[in-house]
Amino acid sequence: MTTLEYPPIRPEMVYPGLAETFSKEHATLSEVLLENKPSGNSYMDLFADLIRTHGKLTAKQYALMLGADPRKFEGAIRCMSGIGALDWINEYLRLAACDLLEHTKLSFKDIGKLMGLSASSFSQFFRAYQHMEPYRYRSLKQKNLNRGYHLP
Repeated sequence: MTTLEYPPIRPEMVYPGLAETFSKEHATLSEVLLENKPSGNSYMDLFADLIRTHGKLTAKQYALMLGADPRKFEGAIRCMSGIGALDWINEYLRLAACDLLEHTKLSFKDIGKLMGLSASSFSQFFRAYQHMEPYRYRSLKQKNLNRGYHLP
């Protein structure tokens, strides 16, 4: 028995004209994130692409963007990832914030803006999910990178 291979679904394929809805003068997470590894699940990859494009929105808003019933969307994400849609969004954004803090010199205000948050909301978000102040995380990471160490 052979396995079927499907090409990844890109947002442009599902939503023609998506790129035209955003002004090019406003950067998105997808334009500044350093690395994006496809998961192999095209639905989750599409969900991740939408998060990179739109930042912090509700799970219901993402479900509607994907043309899914919000209740079924929550169940589908939970089934595919093991966690609920909102938790997946927050974890994805936390990892993106960590990446940006570690590898760029963007201000907290700019990182928050990329994630769809204000500067103060970004700090609150980061503290809540990373259990550390953003400036402390950046200084620890950069200090350890200079020494050749890598923190998890």
